[in-house]
Amino acid sequence: MFSTILTSLALASTTLSQSDASDISDDLRTEIGTMRAAYGVSGLAVSVVSGDDVILSEGFGSFENGPVTVQSQCGLYSATKALTAFTLASLIEDGDVNLNARLGELLTDSPEGWRDIPLWRLYNHTSGLAMIVTQEAFSGIAEDPEAGNTAIYEIVRELPLDFEPGAHSRYEQSGYAVSEMIAEARLGQPWPALVEQHLTGPAQSNDTVYGQITDGSKSVPMISSAGGYVTTASDMARIFEALNAGLIANRDFLADLLTDPAYMQDNYGLGVILEDVAGETTIGHRGGGARANLRYAPQAGVGVMACTDQVGNRELTIHVGEMVMRALLSGEAPRPHIASLLYGSEDASAQTLVTLFEREWNNSDTRYGFEGSEAVLNALGYDRLEEAPAEAQTLFALNTRLYPDSANVWDSLADAQLALGEGAAALHSMRRALDLQPGNPYFQRRVVEHTPN
Repeated sequence: MFSTILTSLALASTTLSQSDASDISDDLRTEIGTMRAAYGVSGLAVSVVSGDDVILSEGFGSFENGPVTVQSQCGLYSATKALTAFTLASLIEDGDVNLNARLGELLTDSPEGWRDIPLWRLYNHTSGLAMIVTQEAFSGIAEDPEAGNTAIYEIVRELPLDFEPGAHSRYEQSGYAVSEMIAEARLGQPWPALVEQHLTGPAQSNDTVYGQITDGSKSVPMISSAGGYVTTASDMARIFEALNAGLIANRDFLADLLTDPAYMQDNYGLGVILEDVAGETTIGHRGGGARANLRYAPQAGVGVMACTDQVGNRELTIHVGEMVMRALLSGEAPRPHIASLLYGSEDASAQTLVTLFEREWNNSDTRYGFEGSEAVLNALGYDRLEEAPAEAQTLFALNTRLYPDSANVWDSLADAQLALGEGAAALHSMRRALDLQPGNPYFQRRVVEHTPN
């Protein structure tokens, strides 16, 4: 039956039949509930939209302030950048923003080293601007209700570039502060007002707001394009519907812009992380230590948002997002993440978890998904490293068998081997990591430090 739900991109503009929408929503609700229990997450808000259909807009369990409903607000944190990407698409389509304009044209007092940097590099973290959050003065700016993006600019403009623009990609917030300041100066409105005008207003998403303004901790926005927005399940459903209806920007234009390789580095575009799911390019962002995850497939018109207020959430929002997106884009039944099997096991010994994992990994009919399982096994190993290093070694060793070309898994195995006093084996693992990433200074340092004189 599920194969009839979405069989091709041609179905992007169609509406699911009432029975199909009900079936998939029931199955998603069941699997999300099972995953939430296995992960030990108390509350979750989820929105799922496909074409014209709101498949799911629901709260599960409880947040700290009470039961989760479709109106419960939760933070987007860095997933705010996806909202910025949608807003930016609307501004560009309206001719209000030129991504290729140089900072020397946009800022009358631009530092010399900035002058040839195109605006788009501020959005994909390749500008080389110094990182503001590591500067001593940043805490004072963050705590000052009257300090905004200009205060950040005045500090960053005096600092040398961290790297030649375009040479690397490094996640930082300075570029968003500067781009936001430029937009505000040229368009005459603070960034949250532009978001309301171009995104949340057309979508009638009145509860999706910049939290620091609404709670009074800031009187002016500061890096609001990079983080700080809150939303609800019902609001995000309306935003996805508005995107699908072309109320934010023409859908083809938005899809082409936000997936354009010209603005992309390391799968990071204009404020969005690109991921391939079931052969379709999806865009979105996560934030707050995986407390929020937002993904959208612009060609197929499929959107999913999951958020929680729980810090230790074991990346439930990410795994829910992947499960939902894959089910809707492939037309297959929802497949919960393999982590739900591991986390829900009554016997949590490393060997039992390895046996469970390998049984499903080698089972062509497995009901589980494995996307991101390297990180799951790594986290389970580090949970045990201090008190049970042998258990950690068992889990890290599984990762090296599954992902032998990942430098990270060999580095993790070296940590367990060191904890067990297996110095020679640890050095071998460190060298494997360095062979895979020969230019990594951390791996270079480790090999030197642990090589006998």
